[in-house]
Amino acid sequence: MKTIPKIKGYVANKKNRIVFLYRQSNKVTYLAVLDYARGKETITIGSRFYGKIYPNRCDISADGAYFLYFAMGSSQQQYQKQLYCWTGICRPPNIKAELLFAHGDTWGGGGRFVDERTIFVDPGMEPDFDKEKTYELAQFQITFKGSRESWHFGNDWQLIATQINPDYGAKYPIPKTWTKTQGNLTLVKHLNYTTFLKNKDGHTLGEYDLHNYELKTKNSNLTHPLNTEDSICLWADFDNYGRLVLARREQVFIYRNLQDFLQNKPLTVFDFETLLASQRIKN
Repeated sequence: MKTIPKIKGYVANKKNRIVFLYRQSNKVTYLAVLDYARGKETITIGSRFYGKIYPNRCDISADGAYFLYFAMGSSQQQYQKQLYCWTGICRPPNIKAELLFAHGDTWGGGGRFVDERTIFVDPGMEPDFDKEKTYELAQFQITFKGSRESWHFGNDWQLIATQINPDYGAKYPIPKTWTKTQGNLTLVKHLNYTTFLKNKDGHTLGEYDLHNYELKTKNSNLTHPLNTEDSICLWADFDNYGRLVLARREQVFIYRNLQDFLQNKPLTVFDFETLLASQRIKN
């Protein structure tokens, strides 16, 4: 059965840049970079990755220069060691890791740019690297942290609600709802935790399906889902100009304000399949 394309974005706070993972199929993912300024947006399709990238274990540095990701797959052939899975830190749009941490399983892995000098990496239970060693990359010091609980909110997202899983108890609450506000607009992000653990139409939902989004205005109780009848919004955020950026299937939409969104008048639409086709023609 043909896989539905999916997109996850990562907004840099201190540079007008968004890095995207475009999962074209369950075997192929592209790394892409959107550099934007008022009136000018340029998107670059970068590395093609064969295997699986876990989008909720990834992050972007504040200046947009580095991207951290957790991966499993056959693209490890570009490294000297044949790896099962690894945490890599790269310079997008090139996904080849400038600093790499090998893992023997998927229990650990991934991380977060905590600030402009510190990166957290989850080493897992039995990492295939020496976590007592000091690791540095550019201005960053690597700190190993065993829990991903705090990684779910960053880049101005605020955790406002948690839920309890009976199997884990109150000691390990699961993040449930986040908000992010720009001007009069607030994005609300919900965790599809119970849905994530079940099957839908015979298929298990994956990490790209983990969240759903809606939009609210400050002085109104009205909410505006970001889904359409034909397509689900799997990622949304504000850029550094306060514009709404969202992804459905293989497309990224940029809206200047709520009115444009409600009237379905995006400022810009990027279609990744069109971009890839254009890139193939040029090459």
